[in-house]
Amino acid sequence: MEFSLMHAGLAAGAAMAAVPVILHLFMRPTPKHVVFPALRLIRERQKKSKKKMRIKNWLLLAARMLVLALMALALARPRLHSETPLGDDSVPTALGLVFDTSLSMSYREQDETLLDQAKARAREIIGRIPDSSLVFAVNSADPGVPVGLSPATARKWIDDLTIRPVNRPLNMAMGQVYSAVADCDRPRREVYVLTDLGRTSWDAERPAEGLDQVEKARQAKAAGGQIATVILKLGPEERENVSLDEATLPQNTAPQGEPVEIRGLVRAHGNKPAQRIVEFYLDGVKKGQQPVDLAAGGQAEVRFLTPPRLKEGEIHRAELRVTGAPDPLKFDDQRFLSFEVRPALKVLIVSDLNADSEFVAMALDPDPTPGAGRSYQLERARPADLDRFRETLHEFAAVFLLNVETLDDSRWGLLNAYVHEGGGLVVGLGDRCKAENYNGPIAGQVLPAQLARAVSPPGKGTTFGKIADVTHPLFDRYAREMDAQFAVMPVYSYWQVQPPSGSRTLLNFADGAPALVERNFKGARTGRVLMWSTPLARRVVRSDRAAWNEFPNVSYWVFPVVMNLTIPYLAGSTGEQLVFDAGDDVLLGFGPDARPQDVLITGPDGKSTDRLAPPPAGEPLKIAAPQQIGQWTVVAVGPGDARKTMGFSLNPPRAESRFADLETADLDVLFGKDGYALAGDDKALKKVTELIRVGHEIFPWLMLLILILVTLENYLANTFYKEPTGQADVTATSTGMAQAGA
Repeated sequence: MEFSLMHAGLAAGAAMAAVPVILHLFMRPTPKHVVFPALRLIRERQKKSKKKMRIKNWLLLAARMLVLALMALALARPRLHSETPLGDDSVPTALGLVFDTSLSMSYREQDETLLDQAKARAREIIGRIPDSSLVFAVNSADPGVPVGLSPATARKWIDDLTIRPVNRPLNMAMGQVYSAVADCDRPRREVYVLTDLGRTSWDAERPAEGLDQVEKARQAKAAGGQIATVILKLGPEERENVSLDEATLPQNTAPQGEPVEIRGLVRAHGNKPAQRIVEFYLDGVKKGQQPVDLAAGGQAEVRFLTPPRLKEGEIHRAELRVTGAPDPLKFDDQRFLSFEVRPALKVLIVSDLNADSEFVAMALDPDPTPGAGRSYQLERARPADLDRFRETLHEFAAVFLLNVETLDDSRWGLLNAYVHEGGGLVVGLGDRCKAENYNGPIAGQVLPAQLARAVSPPGKGTTFGKIADVTHPLFDRYAREMDAQFAVMPVYSYWQVQPPSGSRTLLNFADGAPALVERNFKGARTGRVLMWSTPLARRVVRSDRAAWNEFPNVSYWVFPVVMNLTIPYLAGSTGEQLVFDAGDDVLLGFGPDARPQDVLITGPDGKSTDRLAPPPAGEPLKIAAPQQIGQWTVVAVGPGDARKTMGFSLNPPRAESRFADLETADLDVLFGKDGYALAGDDKALKKVTELIRVGHEIFPWLMLLILILVTLENYLANTFYKEPTGQADVTATSTGMAQAGA
């Protein structure tokens, strides 16, 4: 804290404190010597009280001097301040304004959004600085160094601010403003942050950028003063809102002739229960609705089914909407989905024994009842039956080779050709596999690893270890949850394999040995081979020589999930994501044979169409970070004006509607414990601004101190006229003695 005076000239009046001393020196009476007989007793009493009287005189003199000095000081309006001591509104100011434009700022309160409130507050702040000031304004969406604007130009810039679906952490915006304000030559420097303090708008784990500039300004006050930071919190303490947190599909493609189940998760925020209606739209037509009752802070799931026979080969658009009551936050009342209807993918499972194929078959087709809906069309075969698939093997999305003892060269050659043409092969090794057959020259052209020997770890065996590549499509959705299950899943035996340089390990065992190895073959379509070094099957009896692991045990959900993710990955459809969050790069595949000559893209508002350069043959189309929420349409124009209509859905980030405010401890991390002031309303803003510009007013405390001193001075002065106890007796005695002596 520092000390300053608003009217420093008046402080010279403190010299008036010398007046009582001067009066004391010049008006002090000259003592007269008078001799009285028999005054010995009076002189003894005088010696005892003389010291007390001297102390009282000095205290009375000091009190009178302090009263005068403090009165002069009070008129000078002293202040204690922690920032630049410039209290005059006419002082030119380098003003930084940081606006939070994230989706949560669209929350409506008293018929205006929080961003509207931020604009109004910013205009008030600008109204209190002179026209010679410079304003450096940024928002959380647009990067770039701010330029100094005049107050009038800054008002127009503020009027144009809008809510943006994609924003960067406000930490970065702070760095841009601090740097610009620190370089400005205006004598007063202030930065205001206008935000709802939502945690999603900040990186609360690291300090705001640019604090080094603030520290430099603090240490070099002569260069133009310190930089004061004010955080203006907008919005109510407790928000009431109902949000549609999720809308999900089983996958981005749907089997032909089967209904698609769409699930939604509705959540109530705040302290009040809520009743809403969730409506389901398909291709722009309402198909159903469900009422939901939500407890305070509760959630509910809704499910809808599409009609069973949707048109094949087209992108279908689904939408869930929350209705039934006014809602203060609109953006999270809708979520959008896109999916394509395709024929069920064909899968061939090859094994010597039924026991080695039944677990994969059950995971891919859990309900084999005729007429039941299914995503995959399964066929089982023995190794010798592979010959009858020579002409049709390319129709299968994936082939599983499960614990097969041997294959002759012609069948290895068939699988080799299938993979090099873009097919997908899964090899599950087991107790029946012969290493010399799998290590043969033709098998070696397709398999991702050489077999060394079968290993049975001592004791209770080992477990699966950590996922080596958590970004792989087989694991990226549930990597953390899968790791937890893999860590406790027993593995009694496995093949020790040696991957060559062209292969990569996706999953290890706990002892570090490879558990899953992949090899890819580039071409018009990418062929892929996955090799599991332990079987994709189990035996109930632990003593069975084929009981190598508990991977397919029903106690673990990982096995069916991985199997169902494997087929789309091998078929090349896992990359065909059609639902994205705002700000994500969108990748759309046209197929290996597509040759678009032009690409037209239209946003959800349908008002404008952009033209994009078509990607190289076989490569996906990349749309960089689209932001407008809703359903997008993409049209690929081919030879002869042939057109293929595609599309994708863009949703707001789910975290935006999950309200979690920054705590004081978080702000201390961002700005330092004493590096900011927090204001929550107009009154608090005015008080904080006054504190920063002028400081703490000491005048009331000085007046209280003056009152105390005046009271003390009166008390001390009155003691001179108060007759001490026993004084009357002494006087009477002395008088009597004098008379007797006479």
